Amino acid sequence: MATKKKVKKKLSLRDRMAAKKIELAKSGEGNFLIEYLKDETTYRVRLLPQIDEEADFVQEVTSFYLGQELKSVYSPASIGEPCALMEAYQELKKSKNEEDREMAEKMSIRKAFLTPVIFYKDGKGKKVDEERSGKLVKIAKSVYNQLIDLYLDEDEWGDITDPKNGYDIKITRTGKGKNDTSYDAKPCKNTPIPKKWKKPVDLSEMVNAVLATYDETVIARDKFLGLDAEDEDDGKSKKKSKKSKSKSSSKKSKSKKKSKKRKSDI
Repeated sequence: MATKKKVKKKLSLRDRMAAKKIELAKSGEGNFLIEYLKDETTYRVRLLPQIDEEADFVQEVTSFYLGQELKSVYSPASIGEPCALMEAYQELKKSKNEEDREMAEKMSIRKAFLTPVIFYKDGKGKKVDEERSGKLVKIAKSVYNQLIDLYLDEDEWGDITDPKNGYDIKITRTGKGKNDTSYDAKPCKNTPIPKKWKKPVDLSEMVNAVLATYDETVIARDKFLGLDAEDEDDGKSKKKSKKSKSKSSSKKSKSKKKSKKRKSDI
């Protein structure tokens, strides 16, 4: 007797729109993007002044690196919002099942440090790279520490973001691999910020724009863990592991429970 072929249920409009938002962000259609220090050896940048002069000029966020396909997902847990990836990570990490704990490790949770900058095309700071400027840049923790040291050195350097008396930073990257790459930040002489970029920015607003919504973290979680979403109409997601097709289905993780979705801001 022929078996019926299982038909995969079509994603709801909400999930399709959430997936499209991720796609558009990766293709450069978003208002705020993140630049990465990876292509060159030396960068000259200028940190932008902020609306709130008392706010930190770098914001720390939590991210998950989910491999080459999904890459980094910036968690809404960074600002105290629910995150399906964080929920799955914590559940897998606490599991008594070794495979679950290994999966938690593969989610590569880490801290990221974001700051708004302008990029220069040249090492002397004469020509601004308009295409890359006005965005967030992800910097290493070591660079953040060096920026703090410069900021605290009021006698010689002081406020990096000051429009009149601030200064550019040269960031040098050495090494290519994950474990041998290091960064060094050196200050340039004090100069006024280019006129076009004097207007203060809202770092919190920029960071919030690159954080995933809860629905986006649900989609990223399901893709990473190999889950299928069903029963979308009642707002709940029943997850089935791809492993259920094999004889190992009895080893399903306890972490694969029904998850409640909050309303998205999409």
